[in-house]
Amino acid sequence: METFTEPALREPIHITFFGEFSLCAGKIRIDDSLNRSRKMWNMLAYLVAHRERAIPQREFVTMLWGESAQRAAFVANEAHIHTVVDDPARMLGQVDAVMVVLRHGAQHHDAALPFLRAGISTWVDKPFTTDIGQAAALVAAARESGALLAGGSTCKYCPDVLWLRDKYRAMCADGGVISAGLNFPGELDSPYGGLYFYGGHTAEILTTAFGPDIISVKADVTAGNVIAVFKYASLGVCVNFAEVSEFHAALYGAKEVAVHSIDISTIYRQGFAKFVQGVLTRTPPEPYGTLLRPVQILNALVEAAQTGREAFVAPPLE
Repeated sequence: METFTEPALREPIHITFFGEFSLCAGKIRIDDSLNRSRKMWNMLAYLVAHRERAIPQREFVTMLWGESAQRAAFVANEAHIHTVVDDPARMLGQVDAVMVVLRHGAQHHDAALPFLRAGISTWVDKPFTTDIGQAAALVAAARESGALLAGGSTCKYCPDVLWLRDKYRAMCADGGVISAGLNFPGELDSPYGGLYFYGGHTAEILTTAFGPDIISVKADVTAGNVIAVFKYASLGVCVNFAEVSEFHAALYGAKEVAVHSIDISTIYRQGFAKFVQGVLTRTPPEPYGTLLRPVQILNALVEAAQTGREAFVAPPLE
């Protein structure tokens, strides 16, 4: 057994390697009985054993599939991934977890479903899906098989978005917030589902910072650019879907105006860390309702942009 103390923790972490693999900190214990796959615990043991060095991606990412064989071969070479498959089904039984990162959300359901049915931990990129029925089907499959399911936009883990959430709550408690606004990219004519593509980020910034209870969306399209107002019971949030390189948010309160930039440069690392933690503990990083709600919001946004009329967001699903 090896024991070391992490300065950020109040108690030492006790790690057992021999006969089993387990971690104990005070009354909290996690071990390989929590996971049907021994490989993931071998991975955690490997991380601990080699904690003094940076471990390259090629030691963990073992298989890759892509829609374009040429692109897949290029990525595999750049990332030192040794096995490229011509059919994702060939990964079944060979991997402990998968990340579905197809750019078009309409493809996510069919790509992820076989892995979830097989009980394999699965991350589904934003937008989770473009159809709420397909999103609910993925959640149902995960619940039935016991597979871990996570994903959506990693903007929900962005430190600046979390700052916005905390600042909004503080201002609500001190005089109230009159309105709010932010900018983020969004393309009506994106080949990857139009507004669904980047809109997946915006939807989760909104649900993280201001909550999931959006009632309706109004959208105006001028010269190909979309400006939308997301209506809450006591707040309107204006989003400018502008193709610019800097992102900012503003809170207009009774006592102050707070303006803050949103730096998303670290969100993929933060999202991956959440997924790995979830895989190791067999605990979803977020409730499944947080995967479903952004799809409902995006459905309303797209409807509002297409019709020019106020679109109401469907009741939440869990």
